[in-house]
Amino acid sequence: MYLTAAGINELTLIDNDTLDISNLQRQILYNESQLGEDKVNSAKEVLSRLNSEVKINAYKDFIDQNSVKKYLAENKYDFIVDCSDNFKTKFLVNKIALENNLRCVIAGIKDFYGQIITINPKKSACYQCVFSEPLDTPQGEGPLPVIGVTPGILGTLQALEVIKTALGLPNLENKVLMVNLLDLRFNIIDIIKNEACFCSK
Repeated sequence: MYLTAAGINELTLIDNDTLDISNLQRQILYNESQLGEDKVNSAKEVLSRLNSEVKINAYKDFIDQNSVKKYLAENKYDFIVDCSDNFKTKFLVNKIALENNLRCVIAGIKDFYGQIITINPKKSACYQCVFSEPLDTPQGEGPLPVIGVTPGILGTLQALEVIKTALGLPNLENKVLMVNLLDLRFNIIDIIKNEACFCSK
């Protein structure tokens, strides 16, 4: 919503989900009248009313190695914003960004906590320099618990990172911002590119 309000030229949304009532406590882009609808179409409708000068592309699709390649071949992008709720997608977004020389910002959340990193391919440390990719997802692992305002705050920070990066202002490259909303603490950890990471090769 903030990127659209800021007047970003073009925004592409990719999501395969339909709106469920459980989403509404944290995804304030939607409302009860849209329950059961495809999220991307509902989001496009709301965002287009917010700023008609922003071109909104909406695709109902899963994000995986093949689908990402298709969209990158069809369109020219400058930035990827990861809004996923699982590690597998975050590592994929990191990999795709590096392979296609696209800046990206990745955030993760759990209940009152979150972290965010901005990646500049070939120049900054990447997501995998900081976090180890899980070999497999444990059986029976469900969604992480979340307080509704946590993704709102981290999402707003992601939008801020895109805007600051576009303006050439200091951002979270080579840093991880750790957010503790329970104690209202924000800590920045300096990181360096891992020589053994694939982003250094």
